[in-house]
Amino acid sequence: MFVFGTAGHIDHGKTALIYALTSIDTDRLPEEKERGMTIDLGFAWIRLPSGETVGIVDVPGHENLIKNMIAGATGIDAVILVVDANEGWMPQTEEHFQIIDLLEIKYGIIAITKIDLVDQTRLNFVEKQIKERLNNTALLNAPIVKVSTVNNLGIDQIKLAIQDLIPRIKPKRDIGKPRLSIDRVFNIKGSGTVVTGTLIGGTLHQGMEVTIFPSYKKARLKNLQTYKEKTEKAFPGSRAALNLAGIEKDELHRGDIIFGSKQIKASKNIDVRIQILPQLKKYALTNRSELFFFTRTKEALVKVILDQKEHLKPGETGFAQLRFKEPLVTYLGDRFILRIPSPPKTIGGGLIVDPLAHKHHFKDKDILHFLQTRIKFGLRELVLTELKKNIFIKKDNLLTNSNYDDSEIRETVESLKKQGEIITTNSWLIEKNYWQEQIIKFMNQLEQEYELYPLQSGFPINKFQSYFYYLKPEIFNNLIDVLINTSKIGLEKGVMFLLSRKPKISSQQKILISKILKILKDNPTNPPNEKTLISQIAGSKEIIDFLIQEGEIIKLSDGILLESKNYDMMKNKLIDFLKINGSISVAQVRELLEISRKYIIPLFNKMDEEKITQRKENVRILKTKPAN
Repeated sequence: MFVFGTAGHIDHGKTALIYALTSIDTDRLPEEKERGMTIDLGFAWIRLPSGETVGIVDVPGHENLIKNMIAGATGIDAVILVVDANEGWMPQTEEHFQIIDLLEIKYGIIAITKIDLVDQTRLNFVEKQIKERLNNTALLNAPIVKVSTVNNLGIDQIKLAIQDLIPRIKPKRDIGKPRLSIDRVFNIKGSGTVVTGTLIGGTLHQGMEVTIFPSYKKARLKNLQTYKEKTEKAFPGSRAALNLAGIEKDELHRGDIIFGSKQIKASKNIDVRIQILPQLKKYALTNRSELFFFTRTKEALVKVILDQKEHLKPGETGFAQLRFKEPLVTYLGDRFILRIPSPPKTIGGGLIVDPLAHKHHFKDKDILHFLQTRIKFGLRELVLTELKKNIFIKKDNLLTNSNYDDSEIRETVESLKKQGEIITTNSWLIEKNYWQEQIIKFMNQLEQEYELYPLQSGFPINKFQSYFYYLKPEIFNNLIDVLINTSKIGLEKGVMFLLSRKPKISSQQKILISKILKILKDNPTNPPNEKTLISQIAGSKEIIDFLIQEGEIIKLSDGILLESKNYDMMKNKLIDFLKINGSISVAQVRELLEISRKYIIPLFNKMDEEKITQRKENVRILKTKPAN
């Protein structure tokens, strides 16, 4: 489905031409009828001899209504440029044509109207004038049709010219991302709220839930129409009227966008390539200028940050960042128009290169390289630059604001993964160089820990999670898995360690080890607690931790320390007793092991923790039958 739009100076016969083509009067407002001029956008459609239905947008020609013209022109596939044979190429013909050129509308038809009012000499002059202006433009070879709506001359030729253009125009793709920029909002008695616009990006169907930006309110599509006919589905490229349930007319405005089920990503910063009109005189776009920005049906005030240039002169192009007061939703490759507020004038337009840009300045040369890489919109380069910008990104969030569908993006990601250009987890994509930096940083951090604590054989994984707090849990876990699978580290019971690393014990530390073990060995029934031992032996804290780690010491609750052989002896005596007697009390343990209650309860707790025993009322019983 395709949409054509008119362009041209005020009172050159755009609306009359559409009426002659379609029998639809696009001047719908009372003021338009009274003044005999188009003020707002008008809409019609034509069924061609081939059977194809084409939408037509009628735009106002008055210089004070250019913003309405832009709202209509940004959604069209081809233009019908209307030139009055009597007046010829006029100021608003020129501005409309400049806007069409900036929007890169490459297909069109030239209609010379009111030929019944001029002689052949004048007609030849105007035709020559038009051809000279179209030289070196996309419409150089556009058909020129001479028309009189009064005498019904040239109308059939316009229809045939439209039909001949259709096969040359690239159809709007269905990428599963429907969006409709609202150009009209009204109520219909008995039906409720209705919006209209040109649908792109995907299909809308009756009954589906939609989201409206910028309010993020939800609504349901009660009914749909395309070209006054009810339909269950509206397809990309069609003019559609949507009857919305769950939202009121005054909650919607021109420039709002209807989205389907896909998530909406908006930004206050957009990176663009700007082109300044070459026809301008005595004008240069300066850095930090405030302009009016137009894309599709949206108008907003914007501040322009230029790329290291003080200004852009007529005919020049350059990268810039556009900064808005409120977030906007735009897509990669969307076109836009820029106008100065006073006196109002179109000064240029351009192409959106990054619709979700980070706020930046252009002092960093990497920014320019980033934008130059993206400008051709190759999917491979877009994926890589998105990762360069974001470092890591959820798969579902990758290039949401692009004109590629999910399957194309997935295929490219898979190809880049196989080539080793990107790193993937279940849900995330990670920039390759950043990933390597994290591996190096992790290993360096682990080495530093060993330098600080040379007696440690390993370190708790949660300690490293705190060091790498900025990584998503899934990414951190994947990092650990990679390091384990490449035999760089080991992981047991939540403790990480270098496989090749052994504790470095100094001669002084060996003396402390012997001293601590001797104290524990000499006091089997009255062992010290950790706090006491640390106060008695300077520098023993690290040694105690090491001996616990190596299994030489067992630490009970309340900080009680036992030589591991002593603990095993006590444990085995209790197990043997329980096998014979079935249960054991504190008093029986005191008699069996000759230790006080101070040690018995922590001993019980340790054996409970090891799932050897369990408490039953005031005694302990075996939890499981110990293996022989």
